[in-house]
Formats: sequence, C-alpha cells, structure tokens
Amino acid sequence: MLIGVLFGIAACMIWGSVYVAPLILPDYSPAVIAMVRYFVFGLLSVGFAISQWKELRTYQWADWRRATALGIVGNIFYYWLLAEACQKAGASIAGAFTAMIPILVAVIGNLRAKEKAKPWRRLLPPLMLVLLGMICLNWTEFVVLVGSGSVTSGEFWLGVLFAFLSLFVWTWYPLSNAEWLLAHPEHSPKTWSTAQGLTLLPCAFIGMIVLLANESPETIMGPTPWLFLGVAIFLGIFASWIGIVLWSLMSQRLPPALGGQMIIFETLFAVIYAHLWREEWPTPLLVVGMTLLLLGVLGSLRVFSSSR
Repeated sequence: MLIGVLFGIAACMIWGSVYVAPLILPDYSPAVIAMVRYFVFGLLSVGFAISQWKELRTYQWADWRRATALGIVGNIFYYWLLAEACQKAGASIAGAFTAMIPILVAVIGNLRAKEKAKPWRRLLPPLMLVLLGMICLNWTEFVVLVGSGSVTSGEFWLGVLFAFLSLFVWTWYPLSNAEWLLAHPEHSPKTWSTAQGLTLLPCAFIGMIVLLANESPETIMGPTPWLFLGVAIFLGIFASWIGIVLWSLMSQRLPPALGGQMIIFETLFAVIYAHLWREEWPTPLLVVGMTLLLLGVLGSLRVFSSSR
C-alpha cells in the first residue's frame, strides 16, 4: 500500500505543474496550450505503441471507446477548463476546487446509498468547513488578482466558474480510469496510458488544424515560441504520459476510496508552485482557507470511512 501512496504523491507532484503552466504563458490561449500539449502526448504514445503493440491488439472496441472518452473529456476538455480557471482566477482557486473531488464523490455516493447513507448531521460540520475554506480562498485571491489589476472582477468569477466545471470533469476521470484498470488487471497501466494518448493524437491534430485555419502560425506560437514549446513538451511528456502512468500504478494498488483522497496532494503542490512563481508568501487568509478546506475534506472522508 505504501508503494501505491508514493505513486499517487509522485503523480500529484507532477500534476501540480499544470496549474502554473498557464501562468507562465499568460499570452497564450488555453485552447492552444491544451492542443499542443496533447499533440505532443499523442506523438509520444505512437513511439511507445511500437513496443506495446502486442498488448494493444488485444483491446476490444469497448476498451478503445473508453480510452477515447477518457482522452477527450478527461484530458483536452478538462485541461482547457483548468487553464482558463488558472489564468482568470489563479492556480490556488483551481487547485482548491480539485481538493473537493473526494467530497463530491462521497456525497454522490451517499445520495445513492439510500438506507445505507450516512446521516447528514454528521456530514454538515466538515462540509461547512469546506464552504468556509472556499470563501476564504476566493476572497483572498479576488483581492490579490483584481486589486493588482491582473484581471477584472468579471474575469475572476468567470475563472471560478471554469474551475467549478473542471471539478465535475476531473471527478469522473479518475473514477472511470480506476474502474477500467481494476476490471482489467491483465493489462499494463503503461499500455493503457499509451492507448489514451493514441486516441488523443487525431483529436489534437484536428484541433490544431482548426486553430491554424483561424490564426497564422506566428500568432499561435506567440511572443515567446521557445518557452511555449518547452512548456508544452514538458506537459505532454511528464504531466500527461508519466503522470497518468504513475496514477494508474497507484490505482492498481489502492482502493478507489483511498485513491481519491490522494487528489489533495495535487492541490497542495498547485498552491506551492503558484506562490513560488509569483515569488510571494501566501496570505494569512489563504493559509486559513486552505487549512479549513483540507480539514473539511479529511473530516468528510473520515465520516464515510468510519464504518469500514
């Protein structure tokens, strides 16, 4: 189990970088960043597929449909939402919504449990901590970003909306990914990651053609093309293929309920990286908000796991 936890922490350490990438590239559209990132991921997967072709041939059409859905919705669509949230509302806000994924999963499960559901009176205290934490986080980031003139108040709240939508997408992805891996223990997580990358390549290619039809290559490459390519290649290799492999290795070793809790580390690394990039210490209110949020998440998970 310890090995599984370490795999999960390593994946979250890498995934924390995806929150700061849009801050490093403020002049680039999130759609462009997402398409180039996953085009690189797709090309990398083609190279890996050569050595993994024997196993890939055993995949059924249902497996390829699942890989396609995970690739498009859980990668391209999700990262577009996340990048928009980071550029408009800040990486800390986007990361905070990610931390709420375990609670959302647990609440949905509680609503479906009916007679086996946990009493809501036990859930309300930790949920209130989460609410208070989110209020503190939103307020402190609103003051910092809008006060500095980085974004307007309208852009900030639009970014919060994007972060909220990304919460639901990323809730579905790890559950669906873990479900397939647990149902197919004979398949390698590395090959499954490659399969998702292969399905992403044509999608990213079509997306880039659409972008080129509306913008010139010089416009897409922007004012710092080498920095843009470097960040996109890093995201395509480390934050995509390697991150998915590490998360899949974790998913094969930990139960989904415990694996879902590992998302909290992604939030912590996102906040750390964002403040390192801004070269500033987190405000006291942000620390209070993050502490309340994490206490609420852990408290909620304790309620749901108390009978296990």
